[in-house]
Amino acid sequence: MIRSIVLAATVIALAAAAPASAAEMRVKVAGKSAAEVRAEIVKAASTVCWQDIRGEALAGYMYPACIRASVNDAVAKINNPALSAYNTANPASGAVVSR
Repeated sequence: MIRSIVLAATVIALAAAAPASAAEMRVKVAGKSAAEVRAEIVKAASTVCWQDIRGEALAGYMYPACIRASVNDAVAKINNPALSAYNTANPASGAVVSR
């Protein structure tokens, strides 16, 4: 019973962790490789997501999901085939990045 409650709470948290916040950061992409651009996007997503969810009861569950969703959304908006391929090959782990 407790396991299903935790799973339900996690699903709700994941839905709430989507990158729908008002916080934004710009990442300069000119002259950078796909790996460099993605690293910058992950760093920015980490900062924005932490600002959005810190203090939340389920922040530990929400943070990785927020990073993944934010990175995938940013990569899709850039619409660069090399970056998209690199992102697919190296999915965002949601690990804590220096904030």
